[in-house]
Amino acid sequence: MDNNSKGNIGILIFLVSLFSAIWSLVIFPEGFGLIWLIGSVVVLVVATIYLVRWNKQAKKQVSTCRIPVEATVQWWETSSRGQSGVLFFLVLSVPWNGSVIEKAYSTGGGMGVVELTQFLNRYPVGSRLTILTNGKGLSNIVIQEIDYAMSDNGEKLVLERFARSKNKNDK
Repeated sequence: MDNNSKGNIGILIFLVSLFSAIWSLVIFPEGFGLIWLIGSVVVLVVATIYLVRWNKQAKKQVSTCRIPVEATVQWWETSSRGQSGVLFFLVLSVPWNGSVIEKAYSTGGGMGVVELTQFLNRYPVGSRLTILTNGKGLSNIVIQEIDYAMSDNGEKLVLERFARSKNKNDK
């Protein structure tokens, strides 16, 4: 299970247990309500610990990315996510273990529209870009110039978007 799914599940459990605890105090202030409240508080504490550990794991994955690799930008696309920021999709050709592989990355938030536009103007399709990896795989990268972390979560979907855009451009 990827980190985004773990985080979403942890947040859902946290919110459900919080609402459950509040509901038990309002509806059942005695007897069964106290048992419900204790159970909800235990789940709330466990969910909080889970979220803290998940956050540390995600930070550790990004902080281990220290090995620079020169990659070639194959394609990029941005998309708006309303008030929560910009989605950024990136496909790179990366030299890895003696061959060149195509990897797709996505991320949301963490960078404003102006900053992202300036970055993309400096690195059009076909240009070389320095990324940082952890040396074990290419599941997480950091774009060195702007210190921007990306993951390959949803890689298959990003590659499908890339293929569709290539087909449109070929016509």
